[in-house]
Amino acid sequence: MKKIFTLILITFIYGCGYSSIYEEMKKDLNLKILSMKGDFEINNYIKNDLEISSNKDSSNIYELIFETEYNKIILAKDSTGEATDYNLEMSAKVIISSKSNKLIIYKENFKIKKNDDNFEQSNYERDIKRNFSQIVQEKLILDLMKLSDN
Repeated sequence: MKKIFTLILITFIYGCGYSSIYEEMKKDLNLKILSMKGDFEINNYIKNDLEISSNKDSSNIYELIFETEYNKIILAKDSTGEATDYNLEMSAKVIISSKSNKLIIYKENFKIKKNDDNFEQSNYERDIKRNFSQIVQEKLILDLMKLSDN
């Protein structure tokens, strides 16, 4: 009885044919970046992510203009006047110039505490910039998929 149940379970797991609709639609976008201004590191992350997810053979062509901004704001200081808490803010303005000349603005922020090791601090901030850029890229692709449905 256990062998039959296992066989049926394996058949259903491998034969269900699940595939993400999001991944299929994501492959049907041809993204061309016309220009990028602002934070160099965030722009490179976004550009690389969009090039990977872009399909050059797609008929859904979107021309994009980016302007990013990154700010590190001091939230709190200790008794010696040295910063202890920061708010990292990133905003990205995206102009979709190919079809509707639409402006989309994405804003993200993250609060961190200062690390005593400057090397670890800079690596952590770089990881946060990477995460910010991934969030912008994913939100942008979702918005472009909505536009291509119209």
